[in-house]
Amino acid sequence: MKGVVLDFNEDTSRGVIAADDGRRYEFAGINWLSERYPGSGMHVDFEAAETSAENIYLDPCYVKHPEKERITAALLAFFFGWLGVHKFYLGHRQPAAIMLCVSLGGLLLFAIPTLIMMMVGFIEFIIYVTSSDENFDRVYIHGNRDWF
Repeated sequence: MKGVVLDFNEDTSRGVIAADDGRRYEFAGINWLSERYPGSGMHVDFEAAETSAENIYLDPCYVKHPEKERITAALLAFFFGWLGVHKFYLGHRQPAAIMLCVSLGGLLLFAIPTLIMMMVGFIEFIIYVTSSDENFDRVYIHGNRDWF
C-alpha cells in the first residue's frame, strides 16, 4: 500500500502514515527499511497490518536527491543569500520575503540591514556546506526549519 509519512518522532522512534485507503497507520522505526531517515512528507510503500505499518520503503517515484538540493541551496546562499533566494528555493517563503525586504529596504538605510542579511546568508551557506545530506534533508527539507 502507498501513503505519506505525516509525522515521525526521533525520540520515541514512532510515526504515522496516511495511506491511500484513507486510514492512518502507526509505525516504529524498526519497520523502516530505507537508508534515508523518515520525515514528514515522504511518500512510502508499506504493508498494512490492522492499525500498523510494516516493511516500509521510500517510494522510488518520489525520492529526491538531497545532495543536489544541499549544494544548490549552499551556492544560492553564498551568491544571493542576502536576497533570500536560497530560502525561496527550499520553499520557505516567509523568511525569504523578510530577507528580501530587509535587504532592499536596507539599501536606503546606509546598507547596514543589507550587510546583516549578507552575514545571515553566509552563515547559512557554511551550515549547508558542513551538514550531511541526511541531516540537511531531515532539518531543512522535511523539518522545514526556516532559520539557521
